[in-house]
Amino acid sequence: MYELNSLNKAAKILGYTQSNLTAHLKKIEHELQAPLFIRGFDGVKPTPKGQQFYHFTLQTLEQFSQLKHSFKSKRKTLLISELLFQLIVIENAKYHIESTEIVIKRTDDIFNEINQHCYDEIITFNQLNHQDYCLIVNQQLPVAFLQSQSVLENDHLPILINNDEHCPLRTKTLACGYPPEKMITVDSLSQLLNLVEKGQGIALLPIFLIKDKFKTINNNRDFIQFYCYQHSSV
Repeated sequence: MYELNSLNKAAKILGYTQSNLTAHLKKIEHELQAPLFIRGFDGVKPTPKGQQFYHFTLQTLEQFSQLKHSFKSKRKTLLISELLFQLIVIENAKYHIESTEIVIKRTDDIFNEINQHCYDEIITFNQLNHQDYCLIVNQQLPVAFLQSQSVLENDHLPILINNDEHCPLRTKTLACGYPPEKMITVDSLSQLLNLVEKGQGIALLPIFLIKDKFKTINNNRDFIQFYCYQHSSV
């Protein structure tokens, strides 16, 4: 609320209804016996005590994050995008679940996750601008439009994209200029892969998935950047 000057925008980001967020705010203000925000037609503005409370909470959350990090076991923690998990953990076996605590998130959930929890390493399609994490390396993921091995004629097949708005595969597919009526949005990566495997659509996917189930629709290949970050305390 402090950063957005808006109850409505804050509620959407936090996943609350506006009335629920207002109730939380009233409870805090009642406990502190002080108004934290002034409400107006153009949103909410912090009072001087609201500003003081905001900076106090930032310091407290940071100290709590550091404390929680220090209490963790010696297992390394990894936050990774869903599709990159398949490549790096399953295909390349660069991390092992016995020695690494792995959390898998959609690309558009990564930033919210690092604001709530601390991780030793993060591997994601999106560049991060966070003071606690430094970029170790960026790499390229080869991609191409794939179809099922069973498909003989693909002209009638729709182009499938997932509904993760920050996914670079979705972004790159939309940039290809296919007519909207030929494109279908799918709820999850697993559903998308299942539909392509069954010959019900075509999708831009990593080439490492080809194997026995998929094949490229042509010889055109592209690359998508992904980034590896490490926590400053590691």
